[in-house]
Amino acid sequence: MLQFLSDKLSAGALLVSQLLLTAFVGTDPYFQDVSLEVRGDRLFCSAILMESFTPDLDLLLASGDKVIIHFEVDLVNAANDSVVALADWEHHFQYSLLEDEYTIYRSEIDKSTRVYSLENAKEEWVKVEDALFCRMRVMEDDQFYFLRISAFMEEMEMPGITDRINLMSFWNRIRPIHISEPFEKRQLVL
Repeated sequence: MLQFLSDKLSAGALLVSQLLLTAFVGTDPYFQDVSLEVRGDRLFCSAILMESFTPDLDLLLASGDKVIIHFEVDLVNAANDSVVALADWEHHFQYSLLEDEYTIYRSEIDKSTRVYSLENAKEEWVKVEDALFCRMRVMEDDQFYFLRISAFMEEMEMPGITDRINLMSFWNRIRPIHISEPFEKRQLVL
């Protein structure tokens, strides 16, 4: 058992050092299936962040370090560009070297999920599903609004290797942003 753990830790350190010493190619993620759903007087948001993984990011995710995506969502009045509602959520991704499982924490539901395959863990990590966003009363009947959703990853500290890693390099240092078509409050409830 100790040998297994030692091998896993050595592999994790090797992966991280390889990641830091090589130039990696980023990707250009984008949002898909962005939707708003009304239930009662509440508005729920769903979205999936597509094309957000690279082989190098996969190596980092397998290292055992916690990697965090932040999702920011704004409801904006189209007439004057003022934000009338906003929310932000964190999704944590962490691989347990000892248990050989992935834990995905999603703050919008305040729940951690254990997943046993890397692909399933990645799918869970990049989706916002039925997240309570705001109450309908923040919207006026005769105004147009648009939804803006974006994502970014926090920098990570790697003690002994480097001060910080800018994880946005995996996304070509560009924050993915989706802006919906303008809509009225009544369109959401029809």
